[in-house]
Amino acid sequence: MLDIIQKKRFIKSLKKYRANKAVLKELKLIIELLSNNRPIPRKYKDHELKGNLKGIRELHLKPDDLLLYLKIDGESITLLDIGSHASIFGM
Repeated sequence: MLDIIQKKRFIKSLKKYRANKAVLKELKLIIELLSNNRPIPRKYKDHELKGNLKGIRELHLKPDDLLLYLKIDGESITLLDIGSHASIFGM
């Protein structure tokens, strides 16, 4: 089982989702899959980002609810941020 590390930005952003049970349910499932090194279903559109964010992975919990994370050497998963495209990327 991989260690799950939560960055401060992720924890702060997650507070905005306290009332959004649908996103929290998806997040719980994704964390379980990631921690057990299981494949992420295609519906989440998991992919590596490009450019300055190369190495960071993004997946869609819902169409405009994203999770950014790092997978480090098969030992740990670092949850970086959760939010909309606009809140994460400043669009």
